[in-house]
Amino acid sequence: MAVMDVTMYSDALGFNTHLRIIFPQDIKKGEKLRVLYLLHGYMGDYTDWSRFTSIERYNWDKRFVIVMPSINNSYYTDAKCGLFFFRFVAKELPAFIQSFLPVSKKREDTFVAGLSMGGYGALKIALTYPDKYAKAASLSGALDIDDIQTYAKGTPREPWFKAIFGEGSARHTKNDLNYLVKLAIDKKKTLPDLFIGCGTEDFLYQINLDFKAFLDQHKVAYTYHESKGDHSWAFWDEYIQKVLAWI
Repeated sequence: MAVMDVTMYSDALGFNTHLRIIFPQDIKKGEKLRVLYLLHGYMGDYTDWSRFTSIERYNWDKRFVIVMPSINNSYYTDAKCGLFFFRFVAKELPAFIQSFLPVSKKREDTFVAGLSMGGYGALKIALTYPDKYAKAASLSGALDIDDIQTYAKGTPREPWFKAIFGEGSARHTKNDLNYLVKLAIDKKKTLPDLFIGCGTEDFLYQINLDFKAFLDQHKVAYTYHESKGDHSWAFWDEYIQKVLAWI
């Protein structure tokens, strides 16, 4: 495996941003590789997955191009008052990677996964563009924005959430995963395969159970795993191996 850190200028953001890419260094002529966009959580950055898990080693026999961008604390969202991080990660970044590395552009070779805030981001990206992603995985995902914002009330995070999502509810908007699922169903889109994983001691466990129940209600197929564990890198290091095997 080779590891490369990239500084790129983003038109969507209007400044330089960073990403780390893991990829096979023995790419054959004409080979098109599968690509996995791997997303960090709140207060994280593009180095997290390779610092706190063995993702590079786990990829030895998988031969993915694994792309890990920095998205700040943006919740993978084009903010009401702020920057266009969703536009960057969902549109500009894949176009850059496809022009830069020999990755397949086929839906069946394109995947996205993340933890916590990044779990929300992974499902949001894949459900917004179901024609581009075959599979999307959320680990300990912050899957209900309205619920997540209750944790921010009275803390320094509250103004940041209001800048991103505005004053009202996220329900029935493009920032609501349930809304995106129903919209795709109504439009008769083929949904990506979904993987939901969460620890039973995680403070987001109930949110994940609620999303699972919503998928059941709407007869959406998914893969679900839970086990003892909390909101920690020990859990995510174990579960990213499940995700790679599932893909």
